[in-house]
Amino acid sequence: MSSACPYCFTPISPSEIFLRCTGGCAEVPDPQASAYAGYEMNRTPFYRETLRQDVKVLPSAVKCRRCQSMCVQEICGVCHRDLPQGWRDANVFTMAITGARGAGKSVYIAVMVNVLRRYAQERACTVQPYTRRTHDAYNAMYYRPLFKENVAMEGTHPLGVGASFESDPLIWEVSGARSGRLYIVMRDVPGEDMENLTGRPPAFSFHDRADLVIFLFDPILLDSVRQVLSGIIPDVDKGRLGARSGEVLPAIMGLMESGRALLALTVSKFDSLHQLPQAMSPMAPALANPAAHINRDDTMILAGMQEPDAGRVLMDDLDFLDAEVRSLFQLIGEKSVTLLAEQAKANRQIHEYRHFAVSAVGESPRHKGRLTERGISPFRVLDPVLWGMHVRGLSL
Repeated sequence: MSSACPYCFTPISPSEIFLRCTGGCAEVPDPQASAYAGYEMNRTPFYRETLRQDVKVLPSAVKCRRCQSMCVQEICGVCHRDLPQGWRDANVFTMAITGARGAGKSVYIAVMVNVLRRYAQERACTVQPYTRRTHDAYNAMYYRPLFKENVAMEGTHPLGVGASFESDPLIWEVSGARSGRLYIVMRDVPGEDMENLTGRPPAFSFHDRADLVIFLFDPILLDSVRQVLSGIIPDVDKGRLGARSGEVLPAIMGLMESGRALLALTVSKFDSLHQLPQAMSPMAPALANPAAHINRDDTMILAGMQEPDAGRVLMDDLDFLDAEVRSLFQLIGEKSVTLLAEQAKANRQIHEYRHFAVSAVGESPRHKGRLTERGISPFRVLDPVLWGMHVRGLSL
């Protein structure tokens, strides 16, 4: 692993550095930064320095040719965003959590981070916010609404509509891991932007450079599932439903061309499908077997195991899970999702893909003002992350 920009996920070159003025120069519009941010950005002048025959070590500061002060703030050479101090020497794992509106991306992130921190503790390491903005954003937008107030979370605003910090990545520092000091970077992708996506706008090009892309979709969007479960689970607020996965995934796959990213095809809100055995449906037997991997979660058992045994058990478990969820996709009429991923891998747009099933909350909300009746009961929320890290040679 190596370092990458936490905004656009571009790998940071060891042979060049970009430093911007932090002295007396005024900010001016930066079209390239604006294109990658998705909204207007201003920047002070910056300068590029490279290794060459007469320069063996990259400088940490250069003199501004305009105001003569020292330029000390390193920026990404692609999106021109400020990099955290010492970031080029960091070991970074990047992920994008993406999908249509209403897929449960923000709720998934809130719970996944909480479980990740518990999992890390079991393995004698810690996961902490690396930046103040990560600390404040996670508490205000994710943790407090879900774990303190027990209310349905607002969807992520489209780029340029919400407060600027909403589009900032969440950066987590992992200390004490077997892979050494590690930084996990997460981007919560606005579902509305994905539904309206056309072409390959720079603002969403980070999908292609991510270590892991978690594509979430809600099975309740499917008429075949919603009709079967009618009367068994609470009626869905149609105002919160987005487009079907088969409509959104092709556009997202269009962003991916380098063959780098791992793709996790992930059924969210899987607790709703766990209710299928109560229905008279051909899909019910697939969910009725208590020994099936889609009906059990051994995450915390795995946390107590040592490497390399933990990695081997993880991948064996995920092999079975992949086969079961792949079959389930056919039963619920979503085989096209698998076909899209297979084509993308064959065309070398992505490195690999797998099927996953997660539930962040553990039940369908029964009241508009209350998210859960019995507390948060996550199911397999770490599977995509642990898979992505394992494939990249990382472990906690």
